Amino acid sequence: MKLLTFILLLVLSTSAKAQQNLVPNPSFEDYVTCPLGLANMQDVQSWSSFRNSPDYFNGCSIGGMNVPNAAFGYQNAHNGSAYSGVITYFKGNSVQGNNYREFIGIPLIVQLNVGIKYFFSFYVVSAQNNAIGFFSNNIGLRFSTNIYSVTNPAPLDNFSHLKSDLLITDTINWQKISGSFIADSNYQYLTIGNFYDYLNTDTLAFNTFPQTAYNYTDDVCVTTDSLFNETWTGLNYIHQEEVSLWPNPASDFFEFKAMQVIDEINVYDFSGRLVRSEKINSDSGRIKLSGLPTGVYLATFRKEGYISSTRFSKY
Repeated sequence: MKLLTFILLLVLSTSAKAQQNLVPNPSFEDYVTCPLGLANMQDVQSWSSFRNSPDYFNGCSIGGMNVPNAAFGYQNAHNGSAYSGVITYFKGNSVQGNNYREFIGIPLIVQLNVGIKYFFSFYVVSAQNNAIGFFSNNIGLRFSTNIYSVTNPAPLDNFSHLKSDLLITDTINWQKISGSFIADSNYQYLTIGNFYDYLNTDTLAFNTFPQTAYNYTDDVCVTTDSLFNETWTGLNYIHQEEVSLWPNPASDFFEFKAMQVIDEINVYDFSGRLVRSEKINSDSGRIKLSGLPTGVYLATFRKEGYISSTRFSKY
């Protein structure tokens, strides 16, 4: 089921390092639990908080953690139906408050090799909710040999291996931030956020009472192949209209028809708990719902790196 498993098998099955993404779950699609509230990076597979309380958004959520109806402003994922969010600037009443930052982090599939050139990138867009109010620069990426956490946070010390010098002001279109370096250590971990304090961070207010700058992030890549870094597009999305589900509301079953062969169908309940999982290998079929209580459910349709999701009701 997990995209992470697919990536690990892909890496282990070949001796070639090129055209491999060393970031597991790079598009945030695979999750442990469907997110229901803020400060929830424990809900996403492989990723976690490396400082304070970043957030995870997924189309499976019915509340404010939904994609695209996210709590801090409507935003489609760059690919698929999930992304993360971090505060990159906070207007506090003290130096400590002004330096509040949120970081997300992840262990790489394999450690970097000293002397090898690596290419890396991720996508970012600014949130536009009135509770936000600022645009900022400096969101970036940093490698480390240490793993960080909420209790052992990554440092805010004005250094990163990659950052955006320009203010992130686009609230609709995802912007790619990309760079490269020759590894000077056997880095094992990756962190994303703004590593620069308020004296070294530029901001722009876009409403009357600005509070924070907040960026959604998606599709993270680390590779030894420069072309792969430029052309990799993350998890491809099966558009909603390419998968049909009926009847809706359903009773004992639903049927589906897709424009391509589907490998697996998963059904989640309102709380994000997996209640049905079936291997399909077909572009059409029937999924039994007997035994499930009345309620709202989410069906996800997967084929390798493709995914689509549809809500339905059962009576």
